Parts: sequence; structure tokens; C-alpha cells
Amino acid sequence: MLNTLKADFYKLKKSKAFWICSLLCIAIAVLMVVAMQAGISRAPSMSDPQEAAQFTALAEKASGVFALEQFLPMGFNLIFIGVFVAIFVSSEFGFGTMKNALSRGAERFKVLFSKFIICSGAALVMLFLFIAALLTVGSIVWGFGTATFTGVLGLVFLQALIVIAYTALFVFISMTMRGTGGAIATNIISVTMTSTLLGAISMLFGGSFNLSDYWLDWGVSKFAVLSPPSGDIVQGILIALGWVIASLTVGTILFKKQDVK
Repeated sequence: MLNTLKADFYKLKKSKAFWICSLLCIAIAVLMVVAMQAGISRAPSMSDPQEAAQFTALAEKASGVFALEQFLPMGFNLIFIGVFVAIFVSSEFGFGTMKNALSRGAERFKVLFSKFIICSGAALVMLFLFIAALLTVGSIVWGFGTATFTGVLGLVFLQALIVIAYTALFVFISMTMRGTGGAIATNIISVTMTSTLLGAISMLFGGSFNLSDYWLDWGVSKFAVLSPPSGDIVQGILIALGWVIASLTVGTILFKKQDVK
């Protein structure tokens, strides 16, 4: 297991996808803050009174912490994480690296679990860079805002838990599909469309329950605040753990049945 982890960590350091996606996390965070400030600056000259009023209201609340609460639920960092995981994992099937590792006697569960650990570490780096960029640039433009260190730390911890759960799902998808293009597309769809699709399916049953309440995106939105209710915290943690366990368990079963060529 240790040798597998060392090999994957070496591949991570050499991965162009990791460094590019990390830089994109920073870039998109900066761009969103700049775009929001541009809208606020143009508010007095806007022809649409309603739009002008919205940006004027934003100007009164804008801060680095407010930027976190506004932009984290959009999930741009999750898209970049999903793309990175798809490239990092699926490319090993295309290049024959996976076949070589298995032919040397590596256990399939250890191979998958190593991918999960390394990709989770990379995903957390991207999350921290995204949050740091939002806080830093937002604080430079508007000020830090009203928040305690404990509150911000709690937000980061809960978001990290959801990111790890998403990473487990991305690894499962990438190991199962094996094709880089298909894995990238599926990972992006899982971030951007699954919640909407689950909501639509729930409406078919009269809306008596909402399947999207058990999807990871629920936690992304609910945990993008400094003080989420304790009930939401418990539900979000259970959802995240459930998806991690399910992804790794099903992923291992399917990977053991795959004929790796």
C-alpha cells in the first residue's frame, strides 16, 4: 500500500492537470470577485432600476466572507476537481500504467484506495486555494467582513468533507469508465446537473420527498454559511460519509471484476 501511495504521489507532482486545475481555481475565484465589483461599480449608471438596486444591495453586504458564502455554492472548484480526477485516474488505463501495476501483484482495493487518498489530498489543495483566493481578493476589495476565526474554520472543514465525498465519487466514476473523455463529462454532469435531475424525478412522485436532499450538492449549499444549524451539519456529514462508503465499496467491487488491458 505504501509503495502504491508513493507512486501515485510522484505522479501527482508530475501531473500537469493538477497544477493547471489548481491555477484555474485561483483564477476563477479572482474573476468572480472582480466581476461582482464591476457590477457594483456600474450600479448607479444601470438603465434597469431593479438590477441597479440588486447591485446596490450587494455593495452594502460585500466582503471577503460574503464572497465565500456567495460563490462556494456555485461549485466551480468542484468542476476543476472532477476534471483533474478524471485525467489523473483514467489516463492510467489509456497509457497501460494500470495494467503494469496490477501485473506486478498490486491489490485492486489498495490501488483504488490509493487513488482516493492522493486525489483527496489534491482536491483539498484546490479547495483551500479557491477559498484563500476568494477571501484574500474579497477582503482587499471590500474588507474581510464580520466573522470569527472559528466560524471560517468550521465552514472550511465542512466544505472539505463534502469535497472528499465528491472526490470518492469522481474516483469511482473514473475507475469504472476508464475513458478520460467520458469520465470528465460524467464528473462535470454529476456536479452541475444531478441535483436538478433528482429534483425533477422527485416531482414525478408529487414532491412528497426530494431526492436532491440526499445528494452532495445539498451539503455544498448548506455548508456555505458560517453557522449552519446543527441538524444540517449532522445530515450533511451523514450524506458525505454515505457517498464515500458507497463509492469506494461499489468502485472496488466493479474494479475487481474489470478486465484491465
